[in-house]
This record gives sequence, C-alpha cells and structure tokens, in this order.
Amino acid sequence: MDERIDRLVTLAEQQHATVVAQGEQIALLTQHIGLLTQSVVLLLGEEAGAPVADPDGEAATKRTDLDGVEY
Repeated sequence: MDERIDRLVTLAEQQHATVVAQGEQIALLTQHIGLLTQSVVLLLGEEAGAPVADPDGEAATKRTDLDGVEY
C-alpha cells in the first residue's frame, strides 16, 4: 500500500514540475509576442509618417519610409 502512495506522490510531483515548466515557457512566449508587437507598431508608425522618438532622447534625424520618401 505504501508503495502505491509513494508512486502517486512521485507522479504528482512530476506533474507539478511539468506544469511549472510550461508556465515559464508561456511567460517567455508572451514576452516575445509583446516585443514583436511593439516592433511591428513602431515600423507601421514610421511607414505612416508618424515620428518615433529615439530611445536615447537625441534630436530627431531625417527619416525615410520603406519607399525612401522623407518625412
């Protein structure tokens, strides 16, 4: 009887470890999707002619869209 209980506890611990690992993977994938979404939004904003602030705060330089037109 004790062997079956030990086996069930071991299986429960393994399942818990699997669920934790899957949660970490989901969190990492969510972060990557957020960064990709942010990149796409910035690219679409530049294509539409919206000025995008530089992260280092320097003065804006002349920019061109994907067709080479300055804005």
